Parts: sequence; C-alpha cells; structure tokens
Amino acid sequence: MSDPTFGAESAFRAADLVRKSSLPGPWDIYGEKIERYEVHFNGNVREMVRAPVLLEGVGLRVIRPFEQKLGVGFAATTDASAASMAKAVEDAEATARYSRFPAAGAQLPSDPPHAEAVDSVDRAAWAAPLDSVEAYVHALLTAFEGRSGIVPSFGSVHLTLAEATLANSAGLAHHASRTTVDLEVAVKAFGGAEGRPPGEYWVTSRSVRLDPRGLPELVDAWCQRAKDVRIAKAPSAGDQTVVLPPRVLTDILPEILSYRLSGSAELRGIAPKPGEMIGAPTISIWDDGRFPYALGTSAVDDEGNPQSKRPLVTNGAAHATLYDVLHASAAGRTSTGSGLREALAYPSWEHFSSPPHPVATTMVLSTGDVGSDAELAEVAGEGIWVDQLGYAFPDPLSAAFGGEIRIGYRIHHGKIAEPLRGGTVGGVVVSGQGEKSLLNSLLAAGKHPELTAHLSCPTLVVGQMSVGGAD
Repeated sequence: MSDPTFGAESAFRAADLVRKSSLPGPWDIYGEKIERYEVHFNGNVREMVRAPVLLEGVGLRVIRPFEQKLGVGFAATTDASAASMAKAVEDAEATARYSRFPAAGAQLPSDPPHAEAVDSVDRAAWAAPLDSVEAYVHALLTAFEGRSGIVPSFGSVHLTLAEATLANSAGLAHHASRTTVDLEVAVKAFGGAEGRPPGEYWVTSRSVRLDPRGLPELVDAWCQRAKDVRIAKAPSAGDQTVVLPPRVLTDILPEILSYRLSGSAELRGIAPKPGEMIGAPTISIWDDGRFPYALGTSAVDDEGNPQSKRPLVTNGAAHATLYDVLHASAAGRTSTGSGLREALAYPSWEHFSSPPHPVATTMVLSTGDVGSDAELAEVAGEGIWVDQLGYAFPDPLSAAFGGEIRIGYRIHHGKIAEPLRGGTVGGVVVSGQGEKSLLNSLLAAGKHPELTAHLSCPTLVVGQMSVGGAD
C-alpha cells in the first residue's frame, strides 16, 4: 500500500532547475510540503485552533572534492523559484569552498529504492486531520470529567503531515510521507484541608499516531501523580539503586547512544571499538529503521539508502556504527541508512532546513525476565523509582546526564512507598569496562517493552546511581 500524498514535488521541481543550470555533482535536494493542525485548551475548554499551518521548502547540499577532502555546502529556502534556487546554489557553493570533511569522495545512491513499504503513517489522521485532532482532544478532556480537585490546567495537541521528496545528481527520485503527533498536558491537583500548594504533573510525548484508546487509564495515572506531587518529599542523597521506566529513559538513551555509536563520534575518536564492553552482558541494543509506527521509521533514509535493523551493542559489547554517506566514506564503509535530518533532543516539525547526519531512528533495548513493577521493586530492594525528570540534560560528548526528580517513589524493603520530589539523579550512560555507568550497572530489565518517541525498551533497574537530595 502506497503512502498517502497531497502531491508534493518540491525536490523534483528544484532538481529540474538545478540540472538546467548544469551544476556539477554530487548534489542532492530534499523537499518537504507540510500541513500542521493544532488544538490548544485551557482547563476543560478548547481555547484555540490553528489549522492548517502550511510550509513548503527545499534544502540543497553540494559536495566538492578538495585536496583529498570534501567541501560540503548547504542552503535551504522556502521559495523554489528559479531565482531562489540560483541563490541557494550560490550560497551552498560558497560554503563548500570553506568547509572541509575528511573523506576523499562520496557516492550518492542512484537507483530507485526497492525497500519494502513500512507502516509509518497514521492514514486516518491524514484523511481527516482536523477532525482527528478534535476527536482526540475531546476524548482527552472527557477523561478528566467528574474529577474533584484536579484539572488539566493547559495543553495542546499538534498533528503534522509531511510529504518529503528527494532527488540527486545520480538520478535518484523518491518520495515518502510521515505523520507526527506532539502532545502536551499539564495536570493540576489542588484543594483539601491541609493547605498544601497545588501539585502539577506535566506530560509531553511525540508519536506517529493519534490513538485515543487507553486515554482514561493514562489520565488516571497522571491525576494520581499530580496528587502525589503535593505530598512528596526530597529523597536522601548518595549512590542508590534507581528504577528507570521508558518515559524517563527516552530523554537519556537515544540522544547519547545515537551519537556515541555513530560515525560522528568515530571521527572524534570517542566511539567504542567493536568488541569493547560498554554494558552488562545481559544487554543488547539495536537501531530499527523499520519499527512499525515509530518516529523515524521509513523505507529509506533522507539520502535515499534503504533502512534496516542495525545491531549496535551485542551482549554488552559494541558491535557496529551508524553511518550516513559522508561518514561512511570517511571510514571506508558503506552507509547504514542512517542519514537523517531528525534532531532527537530538540525536534523540529520541518526537516528540509537541516542537512543529513548519522542518527538513530528507533533505538531498541533487549528485554529481561522481570515481569511486574512490584517484582522490579523487589529486585531494587532499597532505592528510588524515578517516574519523571524535569529534563535529563543528555550530553552526547561526555555521555553524562542529570536532572531534577519531578516525581518519584521511594523503594523500601522491596516495596514502592511514599512519593519523592526534588533532588537530582544522574550519571553517565557509557564508560569503560568495570566503570560505573547506566549500561554497566544494569541489575535487571523488565519483560515488557514500551515505545516512547525514539526508544523501545523495558523498565531498567540500575545500581549505584548518584542521587542528590535533602541531606
């Protein structure tokens, strides 16, 4: 089944203009036509609708040989006219004269991709975008009805429909569609005779589909956490065993591991060597560019190379590296289909304004043999169950992270106990064998994976993590 489309052909039109200008290769053009639908609400009242917000643009990359290196230039524009494309060519060529990339050449894909189609688009939302967003918001607000002392203080749902086109000097022409859903909700709990200040629990998520199923159960959990914030106390300080669910790990692992296991890190000499132990022997990690209905999933990457399932860590040992065309050339390898324009830490709803770089699509962690949350708490014994960090501040260069505990729970005698708030938890994700790190200090993993943005993983129990708290 082909992707839904609204007839985007930005890159194809721009490529025709560039070919007529006789611009020498290699070059490629990535075009996008985007429609965005937003519904904002304040309390239980729908406050504003912005729809559709329209954007169309192209990004041109030129690659020029220079003394056994490459000059790489890039320019983007929202005007694909002949005059604008001529200016984009001029700007990209000017940049290429002064940039240097340590590769002797770059081979862009030439044949039309033959990769099998993959499920990556919410077709129902594409067919009726505004109605789908409105229905989702209605289901969300309905789940809050009848509750005493708790409300959604504000929130929004954004649906982005984007059709990308890709053309290059080697003759490639390809198109693909994507849908992205951005959700933000702040849940506020207040009231009661104790006079405590209100408690607030923020929810942010990114996904591919508008799926209202399960919203009542999710809202129940959000409301309970907002209530728990009101009575939470700061944790004790010191190295402790910490339980990290997928909604916390999604702000830590993809950004750090995507870089440290990529050609970008390899060029800087900070990527682990194949076979080097960087995690517990029980953990394996791979990047799945064809994970159904995940962000980044597509038949081919943004350079036209087929997506695949790429093993990165096998039984705790570094296995392989993520490459786009340029970094693969520098390493004497071939692209792994990892040339994407997606930013993991600060994602944008448009991609054409950025050149491709090696990045993970959906990072998948192997599951363990611990079933329920209660059993995971038993494994932890004493420690903290971190439910939400304010922000984890992942640093790809140092592999460090650390953030404020917005809400968590003390684990005492193997049981989940009173709520905690404040203090910090942090550490490093990747370190040498025998050194303290999130991957090396893994004690257990749950049986049940959860897909959150660019990560599919189970809940992890990690020993000896640094916690800053009341004392």
